[in-house]
Amino acid sequence: MKSNTIKYKRHYVYETLEEFYEHYDKDTPIVKDWRTAKEGDWVYSDDGNIVQILKAKSMSHPGDTKNYKLTNGYVRTIVGTFLNKPKTFMDTDFDKHPNRYTFSTNPDLLTGAQRMKKRTKCTQREKLFATQVAVGTDAVSAYMQTFKEDNAQKARKKAVILLKQERVMSEVEKSAKDIAKQLGIDHAYILGSLKQLADTSEDQNIALQSLKELGKAIGTLGNQVKKIDTGVVGLFQGFSPDQIESAQRKALPDAFEDEVEPQEETDDMSTL
Repeated sequence: MKSNTIKYKRHYVYETLEEFYEHYDKDTPIVKDWRTAKEGDWVYSDDGNIVQILKAKSMSHPGDTKNYKLTNGYVRTIVGTFLNKPKTFMDTDFDKHPNRYTFSTNPDLLTGAQRMKKRTKCTQREKLFATQVAVGTDAVSAYMQTFKEDNAQKARKKAVILLKQERVMSEVEKSAKDIAKQLGIDHAYILGSLKQLADTSEDQNIALQSLKELGKAIGTLGNQVKKIDTGVVGLFQGFSPDQIESAQRKALPDAFEDEVEPQEETDDMSTL
């Protein structure tokens, strides 16, 4: 028995009928020809295992390419996605399908989540998201507005993931600095204001705190604080630095792989 997870739910591939019946009632039907199965059906794969059809879709694209012609759509299992064609071989070998959302077995093809992590430059939407965060919009609202997401819970999860990407954080910092420059706020202004408070404030607590901030700024006091704790992250309304740091990396694939349509390949898919 083999398995993998999608959105925290585990799906199985059973290698024998006896193994399958250990988990399901013996009256549970198993479709012999997966090409005729419907979404949710259990089927026999072409390599003799038992797997569930997680998605079945008929395609009728006006501009179908040669890879889509003469097909009855496609099906997706926990292992991979397969064109519904007589010559298509449905296997259950996870090693041959690094990306379950494409027809190809090319190991260089990346999922949406993998592409999102690997990017070094922000997309236009990521830049807009970063700008909104920099001007004080809470991260959830910024994501919902920028990416047209109506589900607040899903937006929160994806916003946390974006805020953990170095390129997005750099863009937020850049946007904040650009805004500060337009307002005439720079290092000289900040240090000058702190110095004035330290020199002239009648409140000793304010004067002392101003001196401490000056010491941190120029390194006199050492104990430099991490950028993520003191930079523009302070502008985020809705996420504390601890919440951002505690976001689990393993949530990445699930958050960015919602109902991804299979990517078309230019090679002959009938060999799959």
